[in-house]
Amino acid sequence: MRLWKLVSEYVRRRDKGVCYTCGDKKDWKDQQCGHYIHKDCLDFEVDFNLRCQCVRCNKWLSGNSGVYAERLIKEIGAEQVGLLRQQSQITKKWSVQELENLIFTYKQALKCFKT
Repeated sequence: MRLWKLVSEYVRRRDKGVCYTCGDKKDWKDQQCGHYIHKDCLDFEVDFNLRCQCVRCNKWLSGNSGVYAERLIKEIGAEQVGLLRQQSQITKKWSVQELENLIFTYKQALKCFKT
C-alpha cells in the first residue's frame, strides 16, 4: 500500500534508524516500522503506536511486545497506552479521501528529511 510505505519511511527516519525495543542502530532503510498494536484502525497512528524496529525485534521476536509495552508506558504513560488499547477495539473503515489526505500529509512530512 502506498500510504503504508510513506508512513513506514516517516517513522524509521523520524526515529533515526534506532530500534525502539533493543536500541540497534542502522540506516533507516535497513530497519522496519513496528506496531505496538497491530490493528487496521491504528496502522497510521505514528504518535503513539508506531516506532522503528530492527528486523529481529519486529519479525523474529513478534514485535518484542513486552519491551515495547514497558518503553511505551515510560514514554507516553500508562493512561495513554490504555487509551490506545481502547482505540484498538474500534473498527475503522478508511475512506478514499482519508487515505489520500494521509498520503499527502506524509509526502509533505518526508520533505523535511530529504533536504
